[in-house]
Amino acid sequence: APTPAPASERAQMSVRERLGALRKELNTLVALHHHRTKKPHGVVHSELRSLCGGPPTAMASIEQLEERIATLRSWR
Repeated sequence: APTPAPASERAQMSVRERLGALRKELNTLVALHHHRTKKPHGVVHSELRSLCGGPPTAMASIEQLEERIATLRSWR
């Protein structure tokens, strides 16, 4: 699994870049979870939204995406 960027590198990323990187990381983790469980990607995303709250991934904040990533990592 990809490791988070160091704090100095994150500070240099724009909000848009950070959101894009987090969405990509979340989608990669969802795909990995799909391969382990055979649950459809949409079901995994829905479960994460149910547990963590918030809007769909495309409208989620940095904090919401980070929470979903942490939650999904805890499912291993």
